[in-house]
Amino acid sequence: TTETVAYLGFPKYGQLMMGDKGMEFFSDRNVADNMTFPWNSILRVEGDISRSGKVRRQFYIVLQNQVKIRFSSKNARKILSLFRNQLGDERVVRAPSFLGTFTSAFKRK
Repeated sequence: TTETVAYLGFPKYGQLMMGDKGMEFFSDRNVADNMTFPWNSILRVEGDISRSGKVRRQFYIVLQNQVKIRFSSKNARKILSLFRNQLGDERVVRAPSFLGTFTSAFKRK
């Protein structure tokens, strides 16, 4: 388990726990904000990585129905490696940057 912030409108502070069946987010203040995600419901995990290769604090979980949930943690590098162990290398990817998506829209083909 590790301390994590889930951004669901307002930031929700809590604990992220990863197990053999899936991952769970437990809110520190409100039990109704707890979330459980089985491994087969996660399409991919996107890590926020700088151009220099440094892992930033934020990462995104993209579910099978294309819902994207943003999390933030001091231990993002360790969390992403645990996701890689459970999901595989092809499902843990670098998050697209805003500038990269903006410039790719205007490239000539």
